[in-house]
Amino acid sequence: MKSFDFIIIGGGIAGVITYFFLREKTKNILIIDKKGIIEGASKAAGAFLFPKIGFDDLYTRFINSSIIESINFYKSIGINTHTKGVLLLPRDERDTEKFKKYEKEITLPFLKKDAGFYFDFGSVINPDDLKNFDFNFEKVEVKSIEKKEEWIINNHFKTKNIILATGYENVIDIPYIKIRPIWGERIEIKAEYEDNKVCKLDDCYFHKNCSVGKIDNVIKIGATHKRNCMNCEENIKEVEELINKANEIIKIKNYNIISIKGGFRAASIDYFPVVGKIIDIDKTLNEDRHIIKGDLPKKLYYKDGLYLINGMGGRGFSNAVSCAKRLIEHIFENKDLAFLDTKRQFIKWARKEGEKYLRMDKQC
Repeated sequence: MKSFDFIIIGGGIAGVITYFFLREKTKNILIIDKKGIIEGASKAAGAFLFPKIGFDDLYTRFINSSIIESINFYKSIGINTHTKGVLLLPRDERDTEKFKKYEKEITLPFLKKDAGFYFDFGSVINPDDLKNFDFNFEKVEVKSIEKKEEWIINNHFKTKNIILATGYENVIDIPYIKIRPIWGERIEIKAEYEDNKVCKLDDCYFHKNCSVGKIDNVIKIGATHKRNCMNCEENIKEVEELINKANEIIKIKNYNIISIKGGFRAASIDYFPVVGKIIDIDKTLNEDRHIIKGDLPKKLYYKDGLYLINGMGGRGFSNAVSCAKRLIEHIFENKDLAFLDTKRQFIKWARKEGEKYLRMDKQC
């Protein structure tokens, strides 16, 4: 049986970036995935590294600090970020009014351009560039996980620690972790077009109802745009939808499709990523039943050696960098994960569903 210090389950962007930070601590790591490295939703991602505008709240600050952190990270490992700036545009008249309020809230350097805001650090990476690194990887579908002295996967791998980076798919049932699949798509085309009057496509990227960028004469258009759509798949209708959205930014006349890629992004119910140790529900609730009534936990008990990094949403290529770094600091230095911690979802779940869970557990 092959033995490791850590096995990361999931070869998408969350698992891959976690691998980068983890290998600074130990070399005895394996990453497994049933498809491959940077497949599924990560392969279909636009990988646009654009800031968020809005009120200066915790979520906006997290997104924007993660953008800067991710751009610096990709540059540090030799990935081309194609940095040339991004123009964020209002989607409609209502958005235009919101932008006027947001202008006073923006903490990052920007320029006002027409009705939009221009940020000179707007970047895009090619997801496939991450496949060029040397990972200790095996293509494996996880069929069983059990805890003995160590964790055993498929009766074939033994590991002291598991990091779950599985996106919207579950390999272990964790009732309090709520992740929603949201369909996203990226198309690449070659086209004749009329430039935006404010900024030329050769000189900057754009985001409105979709994100648009041009790299090496290829136009990339992406959006995360369909909830509750488990039957979604790549098709020409989806392409036409994205082209129509892009036409609100530049006027596309004729185009040839180079590629269509789609996948399900993993989004948490409160939009923040979910990171950290997995709570032992049974032990925690049985030791302190007042949690169900609304009290804060006196003590949380955790599953030994089981961790999670999930809920990256449509900003996986920036959020994953920030979250992976903090997860590894948490594991090895016991640093606080603050609002990213899995316990935020546990507390809400326990108040709402804890009593029902305990009743079902007794019946079982």
